[in-house]
Amino acid sequence: MALKITAIKTDSRTAQITISGKLDSETSAAFDQQIHKSLTAGARIIILDMAALEMITSAGVGVIMKTQTTLAKRTGEMMMLNMQPQIKKVFEIVRLLPTLTVFESTAEMDNYLIKIQERMQEDGSFDSAQ
Repeated sequence: MALKITAIKTDSRTAQITISGKLDSETSAAFDQQIHKSLTAGARIIILDMAALEMITSAGVGVIMKTQTTLAKRTGEMMMLNMQPQIKKVFEIVRLLPTLTVFESTAEMDNYLIKIQERMQEDGSFDSAQ
């Protein structure tokens, strides 16, 4: 199965990208282009929904790590959710877990985001210009 990429800009700073199929050396360039497009459009939070991702190789992991590094430099964040067991195993093998933010479901991710926003509002650290 080829890679299918669906990107949704949820707000001015957030892009959710759903990937399905195989993320390998043949498909990673298209994935990298979509990530770059989202970053250029101002995304500071990128959510990767991997529910239908069947396989990933080092090329795909490389794009994800490059994205993580770029977002960290911009004080942004990348979150991954609905990771299939075989995909999670790849990230464990290359020792990238728990350094990446991974959620089992959208509900778990939403709870995390709500808590962050509440904490920022309570301590006054929310900067609407970001």
